[in-house]
Amino acid sequence: MRAAGTLVAILRIPLYRRLVAGIGLFYLVLFLLALQDISTGGRGWHFLTAEWSRMFERTGTFTFEPVAQIIVPGLSILISPVNVAIGVVLASLAGLNLTVTYIAFTQPSACSFNRSTGVLASLPALLAGGACCAPAVILIFGLQASSLLIGTFQVMIPLSMVFLLLALKLILERTHPEFL
Repeated sequence: MRAAGTLVAILRIPLYRRLVAGIGLFYLVLFLLALQDISTGGRGWHFLTAEWSRMFERTGTFTFEPVAQIIVPGLSILISPVNVAIGVVLASLAGLNLTVTYIAFTQPSACSFNRSTGVLASLPALLAGGACCAPAVILIFGLQASSLLIGTFQVMIPLSMVFLLLALKLILERTHPEFL
């Protein structure tokens, strides 16, 4: 329970709340871009809907059908509530991990390990959390390996959640809220 108390103490500080929210929002947008729920090329202004019951139909192992589409000039956004919920969880965990890593780096007295250890402790989790963005990065660079990564992408979503949770718990247990 020490980790939960430390997390509450961190989130009471406005700077850290803003940092978690900013990183989380950036991560969520990257996640939705990777899933292609946000894409470029929209023409005109449109709002299309589908049956809400389709929300739980899978398009992949951990991806789900959209129930609405918003098209604005230059942008198309698919609204898939389940994908957004998964993205919010991953984005929150990534934001919390990076914020705690920032605390470990800028305030070493608050952590029971040195600066480099604090940064290295969350690196595996952040890399795993970034797994959702790998297909988008590969597509941006135009490599043919994207089809292979898209297959492994489905397994990386639950793994990234587990790694992000474990790293967050480990770092929070070594963080002393009284020094924040």
